[in-house]
Amino acid sequence: MRFNYDLLPGELLPFEEINDRYSKKYPDDKSLTARGLLSPSTSSKNWTIRAVFASQDSHIALEDLLFISHDNERKNYLQRLEHYLQSQQSFLYFRRPPSHSPWNTWKVMGESRVLAMLDPASIMAQSLLQQRGYSLMLLRTEEEDEYWQLYDRQSQPCFEYARQLQFIVVLTSPLLPQPGGVIAGTQVGRRVKARLWHRASHQEFTSALRERYGACVVTGTQLTDEHAWPWVEACHINMQENEQGYLLDNSTDNGLFLRSDLQRLFASKRMRIDPLQGTVHFRCISPQDSALLPYYQHLEGQVCALWALVPETTRRRLRSHV
Repeated sequence: MRFNYDLLPGELLPFEEINDRYSKKYPDDKSLTARGLLSPSTSSKNWTIRAVFASQDSHIALEDLLFISHDNERKNYLQRLEHYLQSQQSFLYFRRPPSHSPWNTWKVMGESRVLAMLDPASIMAQSLLQQRGYSLMLLRTEEEDEYWQLYDRQSQPCFEYARQLQFIVVLTSPLLPQPGGVIAGTQVGRRVKARLWHRASHQEFTSALRERYGACVVTGTQLTDEHAWPWVEACHINMQENEQGYLLDNSTDNGLFLRSDLQRLFASKRMRIDPLQGTVHFRCISPQDSALLPYYQHLEGQVCALWALVPETTRRRLRSHV
């Protein structure tokens, strides 16, 4: 028996109709939202996924795949989807139909589950796409960001621009055949998690250090709200990692705010700060350093401009930075 609130796989419906039917079926739930990929789309601490609205890539004939980009601490796609992978709970899945369909129309894919989550660089992801006539290529890397492009059978690019692809989600739904070559339950590895964690945690870490110091600890170089601050950066003192590749200590006490060039010298241990006196010292590690370090002689032996703001807990950590 079909009820007026059913969402049948294969139907093409406007969002208003989808939301209306959902509200009738689940009157105690909040309304759906199609603004983000996951609905609800905002609360990072709530892992509930009532629906997935895949608005991108409707022109790509890979309806069981979600190419995830721009995940962050607020969206928290990784942990939320990973939770559904492990629990095998289902959620509603909708995709944009081909471009000739009316605006704001969605194709009902039905109750779906996460089958696997793949690193774009993994053999499984590459093999899955190749079996379907596609190729996924890493075009360039900029610091922590990897830019990928997906090519179809005619070697035409599928993404409008090279995309900062973080991971791929493989879904199962009533309209989709079981994908071959994918091991159910596969999770993204340490590499992907470490990159995502670093991006999210570093923003919080940087904000806390900016609030504490407001300027370069060594030189006192000021920051202003009128500009970005590429010349002053947050850096960690102790870089030890745990088994998952995450920093053991991401606290504010384990960080300094340094001018960009000094930050790189500090990270490479060409510069150290005396934990007792707060004096700055430089050293040569490679033969090329002898040509660079003379430009910093005016800072050699000088007390950090903001040493009075450096707490004892941070000074203790500087003892390990040798």
